[in-house]
Amino acid sequence: MASTLQFKLNEISAQHQATIAASLARRLAVAQADQNMQLIALLEQEQEQLSLDSRQSGFAAFSAQIKQIWHSWMEAIVQSSELSVDQIMGDDGTLFWRAHDPQTGKTLYAESRSDVVKWIEDNDLGR
Repeated sequence: MASTLQFKLNEISAQHQATIAASLARRLAVAQADQNMQLIALLEQEQEQLSLDSRQSGFAAFSAQIKQIWHSWMEAIVQSSELSVDQIMGDDGTLFWRAHDPQTGKTLYAESRSDVVKWIEDNDLGR
């Protein structure tokens, strides 16, 4: 959801930048046709600033994407080191529980949730 929103915001920003650039190009063409050197100089400065802003905006978007990727990686690393408990259905349709602690490498397969809770408590896992 957040990445979709960020994509829409980036798309809107890019459209806005394109509209400003097109308007500026039209104003510059009119100034050149009128040979208004003072206005031409001002519009060229504006064009240069718009180009600079666009490059900086692109860098900011790239930086935000890098931060998001880093956050996702760190979250994945943390989750991969946490105790996990899952209810699994066997090939024959039997339900059982699987608990795995990646910190210790211990895994338990049990028939009941209470067996899993007892195993976790007895082995002081998940802390």
